[in-house]
Amino acid sequence: MKFSFKISLFFALICCSLFMAPQLSFAQDDTDYNSDDYPEYEEEQDFFRGGYYEDDVEYDFSDYPGDDLSESGEDAAAADSYEQPVAAPRPPALQPGAPIKLAEKSVRFGRIPYLSMRDMMTQAVPLLRFLQKQTGVKEVRLVSNRNSYASILDALARGNIDFAWVGPTAYLNRRDQDHLMPVAKAKFGEATAYRGVFIAPAKGKVQGLEDIKGSSIAFVDPESASGYIYPLYLLKEIGVDPHKHSKVYFLKNHDNVLRAVLEGKVDSGVCLEETLKKLNKAQLDRIIILGKTNEIPSDVIVCRQDCPINLREKFLEALLQVKPEALPGSPTFLPAYDEEFDSVLAVMRYIESLKPQN
Repeated sequence: MKFSFKISLFFALICCSLFMAPQLSFAQDDTDYNSDDYPEYEEEQDFFRGGYYEDDVEYDFSDYPGDDLSESGEDAAAADSYEQPVAAPRPPALQPGAPIKLAEKSVRFGRIPYLSMRDMMTQAVPLLRFLQKQTGVKEVRLVSNRNSYASILDALARGNIDFAWVGPTAYLNRRDQDHLMPVAKAKFGEATAYRGVFIAPAKGKVQGLEDIKGSSIAFVDPESASGYIYPLYLLKEIGVDPHKHSKVYFLKNHDNVLRAVLEGKVDSGVCLEETLKKLNKAQLDRIIILGKTNEIPSDVIVCRQDCPINLREKFLEALLQVKPEALPGSPTFLPAYDEEFDSVLAVMRYIESLKPQN
């Protein structure tokens, strides 16, 4: 009888511990994360483990089969001889939404999966808490999808999120069809622009941009300004079409590209220049920098044109109150206006003009 009682007590304690243990999960598709769920993080000691992973999920390189954006036809002339087509007229803007009760609003804030979810949350939590306090809303939750940049703008177009933090090319691709508008742009230190950087293993077969022909190259995402659009523009200018001359991979975020190059899984790659700051000297010595893109206007926070007007104005007001270095991992912000992205639009139209016409 005593033995039976001890067994029963043992199982009861196990069940109790399972129910009482804190639950932390990193879901994949349009999942929102409350800052309260992430009070602190332990620093990852071994960032560049083997394989390609996000959030402790291992990926085999075969998960990245290459591109389906193949192009044909002769290389076009360089951008300086390119005449931009006349832009199509933009559709009429939607009217701003009626004011809402902010204290009852749960704001869903989308961000493209440019880093692993753990790193994104580490950077985002202080900002989410700050925005909740300054706007007076019920809560601010982060929404992301680790598989696609476009999914965040899909969620914004459907009205499933209120704001999205995206790159300028992603915004411009969807601006008119989804009735989007800029709210604020990020400012990192004194910089309101950034660059993409071409990297390769120091002892690899690619020692210059021209060597990308006949090799493998990793990009981030077809919507990424620094991880695809601007690098593609640079390559086209020197007569290299990676979709015809190379094996192309899209690895979903900048960390994955960096990891692929470090481990020699690809002959070259393109990532955000800022990503290289994660490397120590030994790791930096294992790669070479082949080139950098032109400057790209900073990321932009956008909303639908019919966003409730008091929510949009209060959100911008809160973003403008972020002080330099006050929030770990966060930039400061400035108001954003469409005309600031004209140079990006020119690059996108140039790339589009090189695609074969049906």
